[in-house]
Amino acid sequence: MGKKKAEEMAKQRSVFVSGAVARGVRDAQATHIFDLMEKFAGYGFNKSHSAAYALLSYQTAWLKDTIRPPSWRRFCPRTWTRPTRWSR
Repeated sequence: MGKKKAEEMAKQRSVFVSGAVARGVRDAQATHIFDLMEKFAGYGFNKSHSAAYALLSYQTAWLKDTIRPPSWRRFCPRTWTRPTRWSR
């Protein structure tokens, strides 16, 4: 689903729906499920990564605000420990 090739998606839709119908799922419900998966493929990957980066940014900002600068530098890579505006 990630490649977004129209002809491949159409082929996979028919494979998915026919497999679901063979297992006792109604045709309309199988089509609806595939539509949901197709919609998620359009934005879900990017959305999940942006949520993870937002959480990491929040945690980093909290640490910088909460922990005194000398202590903070012990937890950071050497490239981050150069003097900054909040260094004392």
